[in-house]
Amino acid sequence: MFRWEEGSLWIIYFGSGLSYLLSVQKLLPSPKGREDRLAAVLFAALGTILFTSGNVTRELDQTFPHSIYLLLTSFSTVGPLTLLYTRSLLYPNQPLDRDIRLHFVVPAVFLLLETVFFFRPVPEIVADLRDFRAARYKHYLALSFLFTTALTTGYFGARYRMLLGVLSVPEIRPQIRFVFSLATVTAVAMYSMILGFMGGWDDLFRLGGTLVTVTVVLLFLAPARYPNFFAPLTKEVRKKKYEKSLLVGLDLALLELRIEELMREGKLYRDPDLTLQLLAEDLEIKPYQLTEFLNEHKGVGFYNYVNRFRIDEAVGLLSENSNQDILSICYFVGFNSKSSFNDAFRKITGKTPSQLRGGVKPDKQNPGRIVKPVNS
Repeated sequence: MFRWEEGSLWIIYFGSGLSYLLSVQKLLPSPKGREDRLAAVLFAALGTILFTSGNVTRELDQTFPHSIYLLLTSFSTVGPLTLLYTRSLLYPNQPLDRDIRLHFVVPAVFLLLETVFFFRPVPEIVADLRDFRAARYKHYLALSFLFTTALTTGYFGARYRMLLGVLSVPEIRPQIRFVFSLATVTAVAMYSMILGFMGGWDDLFRLGGTLVTVTVVLLFLAPARYPNFFAPLTKEVRKKKYEKSLLVGLDLALLELRIEELMREGKLYRDPDLTLQLLAEDLEIKPYQLTEFLNEHKGVGFYNYVNRFRIDEAVGLLSENSNQDILSICYFVGFNSKSSFNDAFRKITGKTPSQLRGGVKPDKQNPGRIVKPVNS
């Protein structure tokens, strides 16, 4: 006879194991796409949530408190990971946000806090966790979970808006509905687990874990049953974007030539106050047209595009003027802070300005690329 308490526990552990396997599977393709890497991290997070939740259900945290380590951190990554994964699935060639690391500031903070919390003597950890179980939402530890829930809700909302934006495309409506359903099940699962634990409703907590497992199983079965299930997404979304393109009527070749001319000959990138609006005015087009052109035809965002010109000139100046101060070069090429200069320099060349000046030679054909000197 099926017993809900035992059966749900094994379902949760099964989902954890399957999640970890799917995480490894996503890392096997070569070359790996951006969506594969995001999916691998997402499955790893779901696996950790399910494993630690199973341990909470068995009350292992009262004996082995480290058995629930990373539960909070994993919860906090679900929101940004699901949003970024969905965006990569729909728009694989479109750059992500200017700094993707901002999405993971909160998870990084929670990772630090969890590490500090679990680095204490075991009796102290057990005592805190026992008090947490007794006080539930009244305990200070509940604040972190409630904050994570609120933040995740915002990410879920952004994901829904993204899906609704392409729901009108008939060719991919079944796929979008499927993803929409998974998003809803995931949201219900997360809320069930949080409310179940905070309210002391164990059955609701187990239901949430079971629903997470259902989501993982469906993500496993969909590609297995329909190998090309998600294949039409990118094609049709791109087709819809083309039909509604804001660049229709513009001479794109001439536009690209004009941008290059303004940058290479006019040195507009040297202006630290250069914005998308100002460059669009010089090109006599709308800012949103410039954004679409850079994203769709150059595969880069505005600031990354401008920074490439700045770093190209900085590499040349560092090589040719060994006595010129690095900070003066930073400001000369258009950066308004040394930190942003160093970050952009390292991102494009793989080295810091000091390292390049210390012996790494620039490629004469492409100054943004650096070549290590050959030892004689």
